[in-house]
Amino acid sequence: MRKILGLMMFVCVLFSGNCFAMQFSQPVEIGITGYQQAGGTGVMIKGATYNNGSYYTKFKKNNRNSYEKGVARYGNGKDALYVHYNFGKDDLRFGGKDIENTIANDYLIIQMYKINSDEQITLYPLYNTYGPELNYIIIGRRSDGRFVKYIDTNEITKRYFGWNGENISPIVYRNISTQGDTLIIEYQKRNGIKGNFYFKWDDKAQWFSVKQGSEKVVRS
Repeated sequence: MRKILGLMMFVCVLFSGNCFAMQFSQPVEIGITGYQQAGGTGVMIKGATYNNGSYYTKFKKNNRNSYEKGVARYGNGKDALYVHYNFGKDDLRFGGKDIENTIANDYLIIQMYKINSDEQITLYPLYNTYGPELNYIIIGRRSDGRFVKYIDTNEITKRYFGWNGENISPIVYRNISTQGDTLIIEYQKRNGIKGNFYFKWDDKAQWFSVKQGSEKVVRS
């Protein structure tokens, strides 16, 4: 029996490098939140399994489409994502039920996704859209229940493309996917050149490494 187990481990190392690497599921959209564009009237909540908030009635006393302040839950159980919103303070926070265990992200429109793993880590890519701006913030619930921000593509843009954070970003991001223990995000420059970034999970560091793929011209 020991010989069989030893042989299996040898095959793992020989062919895959690590048979026990983190395995991520493909991202699944769980909902949308953000600020109502028509007149900036409140916060929209779409796809929530629970929402406890007051309606935004400053302009329409019978408003039932947007909210002013409250908490929404997307999903159920320990991996549910909570959104704490306060329109009066332009404050959107994502993470746990306790507001102290959340991460701020206040873009105009935010599509929320969920990525499971075969370990006790759950990722939530937040896809931010604001006019020409398209970027991801990826937060995650660690095995101890704490939420952290793992990836911010605006920081990637600054690091790899020399953006100083002012004016419009020269890069847009889209189409997040997974392959084993790696997240893949497509990027495109304003001049029509595109490529991918690969975020590989490092089990020892409990974080992601970053690698830029080769680029190519987008053909119309």
